[in-house]
Amino acid sequence: VKNNDRIVKRHEAVSFQARGLNDRRVFEGVAHLVPSTGISVISDIDDTIKITKVFHGKKELIRQTFLRDFEPVPGMAEVYQTWWRSSYDNVYFHFVSSSVYQLYEELEHFRTKYNFPPATFHLKTIRPKKMLSSLQSMVADPRETKREPIESTLRQFPQRKFVLIGDSGEKDPEVYASIARDYPDQIVAIFIRNVNNLTQPHRLQGVPQSKYMFFTDPTELMKQEIFLFDRGI
Repeated sequence: VKNNDRIVKRHEAVSFQARGLNDRRVFEGVAHLVPSTGISVISDIDDTIKITKVFHGKKELIRQTFLRDFEPVPGMAEVYQTWWRSSYDNVYFHFVSSSVYQLYEELEHFRTKYNFPPATFHLKTIRPKKMLSSLQSMVADPRETKREPIESTLRQFPQRKFVLIGDSGEKDPEVYASIARDYPDQIVAIFIRNVNNLTQPHRLQGVPQSKYMFFTDPTELMKQEIFLFDRGI
């Protein structure tokens, strides 16, 4: 394990190397040191910060994921940077996605290339030797695959407040609503990017209207000073 180092301002992390028994390969990683209190932004990736057009169907999803260069949603990196570089020192980001973990290096390159803040990644696990089931897993209902990593993070940090960000193209509103109903004290805000005009309130059933917002232009989020949520304002 290497010495602790600051990867970036106000973001503590530990770089490490690991290898398996009887395995000459060396794997490098970064462990993010998230404090027990503060604000965590849990963000979707596809069609929230990266243009994927999942709502156009599975073929378009595969094209955007494997055949084309990753493109950012204009303005989202600026919003996340604004929040991260706010006067509050304790905003951390966590990307939770149905993307497979084999895409981690490409997604991390995308994050740094387009200047998104440092973040943990929570991706779907698949088995390359079972290609058919892996492909089916990629297009599985997010309500079955996305809740678990989010809920795990909430349980790991019971004193942190959470902001959930996703898009209207799949089931983010329904997934986030179910989590907000079960963890009302930890979920302080939900922001949903409108990609298909399916912004009916029933998609966030049981969540107070004061807690959620649909947006089209990311600049609408610039006014959301999320660090105030941890101060009860």
